[in-house]
Amino acid sequence: MAEVTLKNVTKVYEGGQVAAKDININVHDKEFVVLVGPSGCGKSTTLRMIAGLEEITSGELFIDNKKVNDVSPKDRDIAMVFQNYALYPHMTVYENMAFGLKLRKFPKEEIKQRVNDAAKILGLEDYLTRKPKALSGGQRQRVAVGRAIVRKPKVFLFDEPLSNLDAKLRVQMRTEISKLHQNLGATMIYVTHDQTEAMTMGDRIVIMKDGIIHQIDTPLNLYNQPINKFVAGFIGSPSMNFIEGTLVHENGLTFKSKEKFLTLKLNESLGERLKNYLGKSVWLGIRPEDIYDSDSFTANNSVKVDVRLEVVEPMGNEIFLYFTIDSSQFVARIPARKKPEPNTTKTLSIDLNKLHFFDADSEKSI
Repeated sequence: MAEVTLKNVTKVYEGGQVAAKDININVHDKEFVVLVGPSGCGKSTTLRMIAGLEEITSGELFIDNKKVNDVSPKDRDIAMVFQNYALYPHMTVYENMAFGLKLRKFPKEEIKQRVNDAAKILGLEDYLTRKPKALSGGQRQRVAVGRAIVRKPKVFLFDEPLSNLDAKLRVQMRTEISKLHQNLGATMIYVTHDQTEAMTMGDRIVIMKDGIIHQIDTPLNLYNQPINKFVAGFIGSPSMNFIEGTLVHENGLTFKSKEKFLTLKLNESLGERLKNYLGKSVWLGIRPEDIYDSDSFTANNSVKVDVRLEVVEPMGNEIFLYFTIDSSQFVARIPARKKPEPNTTKTLSIDLNKLHFFDADSEKSI
């Protein structure tokens, strides 16, 4: 397997549209890296440049320490799995998986061995004589992955491979691809707009927006230490709650929301970190899972707030509570002990140890 390195890679289309700007990523050997971001952020364009399907406007791309900017896709020793499977409808599963090897003039016995090995890994042994129309969406996607496996490439590329599957199949295929990575010890680069996929599958995650990388880190670091407000809001489901306010000095550093509904006295460590923002506007962020039902939360460093519930969503083992503070929409995740009713007042506790703060102008984490 191999490293993949992008150095200041930029893609500009005709007309001046910048799809990706100064992309710097170093994917280590055998690492699973996920590119994630909203639609149009440049993640698929970046993947297609690695594959050689998009020309690089400027910058350098290295695979296995060799510069491949001008190397054709077939000579890059990569395999790509597409969103729409891209199977040949007139061929059987076996023929689809073997097709690339036949083009490269592999011996019949080796082709048979590779296809059978891949079919065994993916649970496709009983489907080799079927054609794609006789398969489910999940089975077709496994065939597409199998076609990549038989190539034994240096790098696997996945372009939103699960987006056509239903929710249950997505979870199943997510697990299968993660197991596949562990079993093959392969270098994999995976594109998705689904942050749950990114968090559960990636060794590291590259978060993109508007063609720019905002942060590259492990899932836990992105969740706990987001570099800016965009990353904080993108990672986590439901997303982080935000409210704008000012830091004032009232018997210690205190956050006051714009409309004064929310007042939080901060602990000493937070006060020390935020002291340079005294009198300035900041964004406060708190994750839904860090807002608790006061009836069952007893932490010392917390503050209680009475809210008017607008929407209550039972999710099985937990309940999502929607309410408004100032003019900001909030959501809390609480255990499903007893379902509160909409249009009633509920006392919740905010864990002051879990607060995030962002500069109001730059939106960078403080």
